[in-house]
Amino acid sequence: MDNLDRENIKAILGKSVFKENIVIHNSLPSTNTTAKELYTQGAAHGTVVLAEEQTAGRGRMDRKWFSPPCKNILISILLMPDIMAENVYALTLALAVSSIDAINEVCGCSAMIKWPNDIYLNRDKLAGILTEFSIRGNKPAYVILGMGMNVNWCPDEESGMLFNSTSLMKETGGQISRNRLIAEILKRFDHIYNDITGERMDEFSRRCNSLSLLTGKMVSVDTGDEAISGKVIGLDKDGGLILEAEDGKVKKILNGDVSIRF
Repeated sequence: MDNLDRENIKAILGKSVFKENIVIHNSLPSTNTTAKELYTQGAAHGTVVLAEEQTAGRGRMDRKWFSPPCKNILISILLMPDIMAENVYALTLALAVSSIDAINEVCGCSAMIKWPNDIYLNRDKLAGILTEFSIRGNKPAYVILGMGMNVNWCPDEESGMLFNSTSLMKETGGQISRNRLIAEILKRFDHIYNDITGERMDEFSRRCNSLSLLTGKMVSVDTGDEAISGKVIGLDKDGGLILEAEDGKVKKILNGDVSIRF
């Protein structure tokens, strides 16, 4: 049984801001909700909340995220970043890039970013990221990055997912060490996070664009206020989608639902 193990994760992680603030629960309604509660109680920057099971897991727009116990990665990271509010969504992409690089290291699989918050593998959804934050002035008071990733579980029609899903076990045919994968994700995220907060964005921006599933594709984006159709040019370093709209104008979109034809 691949149970989550704090000491195992710490041993692989090495020196990191995340090392001493890892909290593991057997069952939670939501890791993001718990991370928010810990923030109100004075938890430290870099606190990591992990759960073997979520009873009320959710994604963007309160969509259901189903996960059987003790199979997948259910994680939230509490951050108090010294960045401008408009750069918050760069942290979503930072976690996506960190996860993709860790997956490649651990499993040898090549995943991609589907903006704004998903990780896809072979055209199916592998993971989703939910970013929640509170703004004070022109900077975030806190940012919580929550992620659900299918690891040692093969999704099927009974899961109730509203999209085609896959898992690392399904793609590789073998069981993956969740402890190692979590540590490798956090290790890489620590590095990228420091680049972002230190305004060293060039390499991060290059990596985001090299991993973008949407670049060059014709898409429609529902921002909630309007629907914009056009061709994706790339991803901006602040986490936005750069789109050449049908009227020829280039627009940057920070958040929205994307429809794409593969």
